[in-house]
Amino acid sequence: MKKIIFLSLIISLVIGSCTQQEVKSPIEGPWQVISWQSIKGDTLQWKLGTEYVGNEIKSWSKSHFLFVGRYEHKKDSTFIDNYGGGTYKYDGTHYDESYIYFVDQKMVGTSQKLLLEVKNDTLVQTWPCDENWQINKSNYNVQKLVRAE
Repeated sequence: MKKIIFLSLIISLVIGSCTQQEVKSPIEGPWQVISWQSIKGDTLQWKLGTEYVGNEIKSWSKSHFLFVGRYEHKKDSTFIDNYGGGTYKYDGTHYDESYIYFVDQKMVGTSQKLLLEVKNDTLVQTWPCDENWQINKSNYNVQKLVRAE
């Protein structure tokens, strides 16, 4: 009887270890914004840390994202809140966000294409992209994030 119980336990462990684990996306989890710049043509419009200081977190689950942050304009000490969230599609470097809520109400119900590059614990988002995933070089943003603990 002990041998049957022991054998059953071993078989259960072997079968349980053979089941495939779901692969987690490399972007899932919380990320901290460490740099952000806005570029128009060949001109840097603004850069986080120069005109603005602040903090932002962006987090992804299996199918949803959210971000929240607050920035202060250094010259006049006014604050800008930035938040939003929704669903996303991610395939390699191609990333498409659909906004369910957003600080700018005009963005609710819209979507935006971004390029994402993930290397180890660093993620770079560049947007906006056109339908062919090309960056609009006349007016675009580059944001760098690191994985948050």
